[in-house]
Amino acid sequence: MIQEGDQICIIRETGTDPVRSDTTAMVCALVTLGVPFYEPQPYQETREIVDGQEKHTVTWCLQTKTEDGRFKTRELIQWWRDDAWLATNNEHPLAYAKAAIANYQRLTAGVKTSVPLAMVRKGKRFALIPFDATPERRLQLLNLLSQ
Repeated sequence: MIQEGDQICIIRETGTDPVRSDTTAMVCALVTLGVPFYEPQPYQETREIVDGQEKHTVTWCLQTKTEDGRFKTRELIQWWRDDAWLATNNEHPLAYAKAAIANYQRLTAGVKTSVPLAMVRKGKRFALIPFDATPERRLQLLNLLSQ
């Protein structure tokens, strides 16, 4: 529980969609390792017009160490951004968290770009037909079921 006079760790990012942001991924890892959000305002999103252009800023507010005191938030942030440290400390919980998030991002990117397949069954046989298949290819795959 944060008390008056305690410090908070503020992480700010401008111009990036927070859903796709590496900063949001990092905050997720920090929270997973036990860094508590600063309550009552852990997240703020502001938009303002600067020189006729919209400026979009996301601000995360976290406590300065994990609940158990094991990790300091600013050190975790530094390590997150240091590929050499992560490679040297690949068994550290932060390295595992970053690898898990990177794997999740790669998997979801693949899912978003993959083409669904229609499964057509005939008895015990089936054909998988990509939704974007040409009519000729669809017919060719369906004809294989009859052979």
